[in-house]
Amino acid sequence: MQSQYTSCRLTCHRCSHAWTYMGIRLASLNRLSRPVKVQCPRCKARVAMEVKNAK
Repeated sequence: MQSQYTSCRLTCHRCSHAWTYMGIRLASLNRLSRPVKVQCPRCKARVAMEVKNAK
């Protein structure tokens, strides 16, 4: 199954680092009812992905 999203724009709530996530977790963005979280590359905080920021 192919994901309908290729990237997601994220901003960390702890260190305000902004980046574009293009990893494997984009595939489960619409499938799961709970939020999909990824690690901030700068401070390692868990940041939730939002569908409105995905492309």
